Amino acid sequence: MTSKVENMIWMIWKNDEGQSFKIGELSKRTEKYYFKYDIDGVKKAGEYGFSPLPYFPKVDAKYFREGLFRSFSERLPLHGRKDITSILKEYDIEEYDDLELLKRSGGKMSTDSFEFISPFNEETNEIDQVSSTLHKESNEIDKESNIIDDKIDV
Repeated sequence: MTSKVENMIWMIWKNDEGQSFKIGELSKRTEKYYFKYDIDGVKKAGEYGFSPLPYFPKVDAKYFREGLFRSFSERLPLHGRKDITSILKEYDIEEYDDLELLKRSGGKMSTDSFEFISPFNEETNEIDQVSSTLHKESNEIDKESNIIDDKIDV
């Protein structure tokens, strides 16, 4: 059984300064596709000029359909190409899965500032940052402990 998170990708928008904002989630369950905005992300991105997508105008709505939304399928690297085998090989995908292909390719276009990423990238980075912070705090506690030990020995 495939986890819900494995069948979900985040839609990211970058402003002119290069700051990234998670503005939505695209997921696939039982051959249906779902898109919903990240309301907090949209609010923050809105401060930098982001506005809802034309085909998804309501920020508080949940959208779904049987096939991948056309706005997103146009971002697939195979759009308009016939040789799917070489594309799957290029992105290290064994069998065609449009959501996986969108995640691996990022779905970037030269005409906008959107990209699709795996939520695992963010979680892994966050875990690494927390681990690094805990490691630094542990080292500082060890140093303080040694200072206290030195004062006791005196």
